[in-house]
Amino acid sequence: MQVAVAGTGARAVDGSTNVLPVGPRDQVHAAWRLHAGLVRRALERGFFQGWDLHPAQLVTRYVATYAFFRSALPAAVQRLATYLDRSDGGVLDEPATARALASVLLRGLDCGAIDSVEILAAGGPDGVVLTKLAGRRPGGS
Repeated sequence: MQVAVAGTGARAVDGSTNVLPVGPRDQVHAAWRLHAGLVRRALERGFFQGWDLHPAQLVTRYVATYAFFRSALPAAVQRLATYLDRSDGGVLDEPATARALASVLLRGLDCGAIDSVEILAAGGPDGVVLTKLAGRRPGGS
């Protein structure tokens, strides 16, 4: 799906989860676990937008999104720092990978899961460098 829309300006999005968090507590919790797992899986596969059918799914989308970007922070910062320093970190990243790593950090910043102080404290680049690496226009997406 992502290959089909590549270069068209359209974005591939994840579909909805039709198991709704309604009913008795155990059903609600099971539906939340399912939805959170599906949101996480979509984010891991590069689908950064999805559809929710019920307001109670916003809870798990928020939690799964924050958890995803917070957990991505250490590795993304480390790999970007290694890439920018041209040092040997055991992984040879190329510009496309640096772009993806910078984009993940910017998306984490955009949604509020991480902040620029955390990125800098972890040894990562500032927002200007992230924006350039990600191929974004300043102030744009």
